[in-house]
Amino acid sequence: MNVAAQQLVVPFGKSFIFIAMRKSVFFFAVQLIVVLGVHAQTGIIAGTVSGDEDKLELAAIQLLKTTYGTATDSNGYYRIIVPAGKYQLKASYVGFENFQQQIAVKENEELQLHIVLVPLASKLKEVVVTGSMKEVRKSESVTPVDVYSQKYFERNPVTNLFDGLYQINGLFADVDNGVSNTTDVQINGLEGNYTMYLIDGVPALGSLAGIYALNAFPMSIVDKVEIVKGSSSPLYGSEAIGGVINIKTKSPNTIPRFSANVMLTSMLETYADFTVAYKTGKAASMLSVSAESFNTRWDINSDNFLDIPLVNRVSVYNKWALPRADNKVANIYIRYLYEDRFGGEKNLPSKWRGSKRYYSEAITTNQWQAGLQYQLPVKENIMFQLDYTEHRQNAWYGYNRYKGIQAGGFAQVTWSKKVDNITEFVLGATYRLGYFEDNTPLSADSLTGYPRLSHLPGIFFEDELNLGKGHKMLLGARIDYSNRNSFVISPRLNYKWNSKDKNNVIRAGVGTGYRLPNVVNEGIGAMNGSRSIEVEGVLKPERTITGNLGYNRVQVLKGGLLSIEASGFYTYFFNFVEPNYNTDQTKIIYANSKGAQAAGFSINADFTFNYPLKVGVGVTYTNVYELEEEENGEIEKETPEHQPPFVANFYLSYSFPIPQLSIDWTGNFVAPMLLSTVENDYRPEKSPPYTIQNIQLTKKFRSGLEIYAGLKNIFNFIQKDPILRSFDPYNTTYNPNNPADYRFDTTYGFTTTQGIKGFVGLRYVIK
Repeated sequence: MNVAAQQLVVPFGKSFIFIAMRKSVFFFAVQLIVVLGVHAQTGIIAGTVSGDEDKLELAAIQLLKTTYGTATDSNGYYRIIVPAGKYQLKASYVGFENFQQQIAVKENEELQLHIVLVPLASKLKEVVVTGSMKEVRKSESVTPVDVYSQKYFERNPVTNLFDGLYQINGLFADVDNGVSNTTDVQINGLEGNYTMYLIDGVPALGSLAGIYALNAFPMSIVDKVEIVKGSSSPLYGSEAIGGVINIKTKSPNTIPRFSANVMLTSMLETYADFTVAYKTGKAASMLSVSAESFNTRWDINSDNFLDIPLVNRVSVYNKWALPRADNKVANIYIRYLYEDRFGGEKNLPSKWRGSKRYYSEAITTNQWQAGLQYQLPVKENIMFQLDYTEHRQNAWYGYNRYKGIQAGGFAQVTWSKKVDNITEFVLGATYRLGYFEDNTPLSADSLTGYPRLSHLPGIFFEDELNLGKGHKMLLGARIDYSNRNSFVISPRLNYKWNSKDKNNVIRAGVGTGYRLPNVVNEGIGAMNGSRSIEVEGVLKPERTITGNLGYNRVQVLKGGLLSIEASGFYTYFFNFVEPNYNTDQTKIIYANSKGAQAAGFSINADFTFNYPLKVGVGVTYTNVYELEEEENGEIEKETPEHQPPFVANFYLSYSFPIPQLSIDWTGNFVAPMLLSTVENDYRPEKSPPYTIQNIQLTKKFRSGLEIYAGLKNIFNFIQKDPILRSFDPYNTTYNPNNPADYRFDTTYGFTTTQGIKGFVGLRYVIK
């Protein structure tokens, strides 16, 4: 290349390099500005995900409706850079409940969010108190306790406790009266009279107050329901033979600031509840108001009687949590219930109560409860409870007037202490005062043999021994003194073993129980005038011995998590007092018997898939029979009425994460059971096998709003002929027109007389 050419190339090359460098600097500056601009509009979400104790590796973190997401590292740590804004964060891990929370990410800030996931394994680590009167994790409890949160009952939305309990395996919700719709809930085949109902550990729903209590108790104040199946008299005293149902109410410190639930059915039943949480100084309070109204007359089975009673109900609950040093407990509460219930002939005006022309059962209820829970200001863990409840009932059963009052006082002090790594005990003393009076022979000493005012002081002691290597034993006993039946002693022994990984648990127990008979619970058949009550001799306390054996297994599978619970139970009654409807169709006869036996088994399985599907199936078999001595001295076995030998429950829930839409399918299957028939009854002596199933769709919104809708009783099962001679409730028809001498009777009913019905509702929460 010549010099001239070189002179031309070098300036050109320098110019080219200069131009190239200038453009590169320009583009780099632009990119830097863009990067800095983008970075200035982003924030960081960081934190850890743990499963109660251990950090979880490869837990999925997702921001719903976006492409942002990550997984935790070996230390459970995660970090995501996202544009500033609001997101719905979801964390998930196999074997744990999903976690969701709305978050706000600000520019140039790092949001720290440490997430603790709750185990799905039947909530084994949930804190329970019913089995031992002290707070303990479910997996560590020597006594088996089933726990059901309010979310569980939302799979099939219900407005009262009775409708919720029928969804639980091992429980059977039974309708006892076809007019006023009295109900009870059986545990392991034993009638509801053998179950103790507690509200935050306080017996408040027994005797007269229990006749309509389950139908009227609102779900809005329920945090969870703890259930102990089998004899619990050593801890709770009389009535706790079949088991204990403890209703734990919500805490003012943990509930949202405002929540509402409104529901309407196709039968024009309306329900609404509103709960507000607020603070006055450092004290936290909650106020819950529930109301239900149903005033439409339905007679789907065409027997001229209302299928379900007309109801107007209001319930108010107020609870205060007072601040204390060292986080000690100080709660005060008050509850009030008003209910007006009207069942009877379809065309009878509601104001015509006590009419001799038409038949109705019209019941007005006023119920109060007030009490406190107070942890003493001492080093030891000593809890004091005080409660008073009063129930007044003013009713007409046909043209028979009924007025009754039941009052109860309850005081209890418990001391729980962990002595060392081996011994932990609970020592307690209780006093129950009861008063009952009405205008019928049901409260007369001459009929029942019992005074109207009852005193029941008692002391109990339980010692839990940690024997090491997964072995625990519980020894306990209770001594009660009753002014009705002197001293009653109730011991028990329980054993628990769990594997090293705590995925296998075996529990066994044997205990005694007792119940002081109370004909009020079973006396509705007499109140309505269709039958009279007859008591043969003085009714003795019912005493039992119960044994149970249970096995729990939690298995992590490739597709998800499987939890299995299986148990067997046996109860022997040394004395059994059961209403006899069959000897005389005009009477309900009570007498002491040679005893009774109840045995069976229960199996429950829950499977949570890795994708948002949950399936649960439960089956319970019971064999219950009463021992009766015949005139020739032989002992015969008689099967009681309204106790199905086989009941199954199921649920299936699936969630679509992106539209936040879920579907729930629930139901039960009930085998044939003996019913209360009369001589030459044209109706079957056994109920048909039946199933009641429900389906629901729920749509969630980010604002805290949920809309749900569905169908109940989708196969339209309706009980036939629940009332005998419904056209002649006062038995006035001339005998030639009634050759079998049938009489008006309401005790044949066993389940719903409603058909399929739709429902729609909404929930709204402000956290």
